[in-house]
Parts: sequence; C-alpha cells; structure tokens
Amino acid sequence: MNADNIIIFTDLDGSLLNHDDFQFKKIRSFIIDCLNCGIKIIPNSSKTKREIEVFSNQLGKQLPFIVENGAAVHNLDLLNINLKSNTNSIIFSRTIDEIIEIFKKKVPAIFKDKCLFVKDMKKQKQKEILGLNDDYLPFALNRGYSTPFIFNGSSKLFDEFKLILESLGMKLHEGGRVLNISDNCSKGSALNTLVNKLQNDLFLSPYVIAVGDSPNDISMLKEANQPCVVPLPNKNNLNNLKMNNILRAKQCAPEGWEEVIRLSLKKININMIG
Repeated sequence: MNADNIIIFTDLDGSLLNHDDFQFKKIRSFIIDCLNCGIKIIPNSSKTKREIEVFSNQLGKQLPFIVENGAAVHNLDLLNINLKSNTNSIIFSRTIDEIIEIFKKKVPAIFKDKCLFVKDMKKQKQKEILGLNDDYLPFALNRGYSTPFIFNGSSKLFDEFKLILESLGMKLHEGGRVLNISDNCSKGSALNTLVNKLQNDLFLSPYVIAVGDSPNDISMLKEANQPCVVPLPNKNNLNNLKMNNILRAKQCAPEGWEEVIRLSLKKININMIG
C-alpha cells in the first residue's frame, strides 16, 4: 500500500496530546515524518477551530481538521486540492445559539437543573475543569457549535437526559474531561462524509486509521479500517469496546499515539524509520 493512500483521523486530548499538559513534543518528529512520506493526518476533535489552529502552529504544519465532535471540517484542500470550495469548509451543525435556544425551551427542568455549563462557571473553575491556563482558556470557550458541561445527577437520569436530547435532534458527547451538548453530528459521521467524498467524487479509496481515547471517539473508531485506542492515566477507558481488530497502546499520550500508529502501519507493511 502507498503511504499517500493512508488517512489518520485522530482525537487530540488524551490521544495525541498528553492528557495532563497537552504536550506532544516527544512525538513531533514522528508526526512530521508521517506527513512527509505522504500520510494524511486529520485531527478529529472536540476542540474548537482556534484550538486546532494553535496545535497546527505548534506542529509547524497546516492540516485539514474536524472541530467540535464532527460539527465542521476545515482546510478541505489540504486533504485533496480537488475538494477546495469557496469556503474550503463543510458545516454539519446548527449554531450553538440555536442549540441552546432549543435546550432552554424543550428540555424539562429536572434535567436542566442538573447541568452546570462551563461557560457559566467562574474563570478559576473553568481552568480547573478544562485543565487550561489563561492563554488557552479563551480559545476553548469560543465555541461555535457545542457547549461543555458537568452533569450532577444519577446515571439513570443521565441516560434519560441523553434520550431527551436525541429526541430533540441533539447529541451528548462524553470526552475525557467534560460532556458536550451538540447538534446531531459526530466524529464518525464527519469522517464518513469525507471518505465518501473521496470515493464518490474523486474515485479514491483511502485506508483509514482512527485513534481515540473516550466514548465520543467510538463513532470514529467504528468507521476506520484500523481503530486504535490510547489509554488515559489512571482510567479504564474504552476497555469494554468490542472490535475484532482494535489496537490498544500500552503507553499514554503522546507516546501511545506513536505506538499504535507504528503498529497500524506495520500491519500494512509500512515501516517508519526512526
């Protein structure tokens, strides 16, 4: 298989970026090597557009990327120049203002009262919940399509809440740190749309590797030829996920990301040097 036929869709926090300090310096050269040999890497994250742009700047490479749990994809031309459009993006979601309006009007009080939205917390609490400092916090809060929150209710009430949101055409995403309410979109559906465009519009058949660590990554992992899971520190994440060909890293991010990518590439006879 040719390297330029491979696409890696990857979660960031806890998968490629260290869960505690969001660093990836230890694997930066490996990521660059992958890109230089023709492999496409697409961050597929709950992060905002600005947050992923910051990551790309730190990497020193501009990438196509998917934001806020499948709400939108940007930099289409960097995936394939023939996908370029006027906006160079595809939006899959209603705006956060529309979503919050529905939430306020349609969600029963018994559920609304259990939701503590990060946007309404004091700054110090926001930093603690999201693990961010003063420089990066504004980027995480500037959301276009979703809103992070904490749910202070029983597991039974939580399951009922998810069903209520689904009945309203919305989704609840479970990340490594917080929950998010969004439109009826997901990392998996965004991945699937892009791959279908490559197949149907450009007659390309990419080999897809997906890397995740949390429940909100499951839809993405299920769409991949090779799903990969990176462990979170002191947490049994996705241990019950049953997929025949899943690869599980032994190390946490960022080293765990390199570990599963090397294993994935070796399975298709691509051995990265270094």
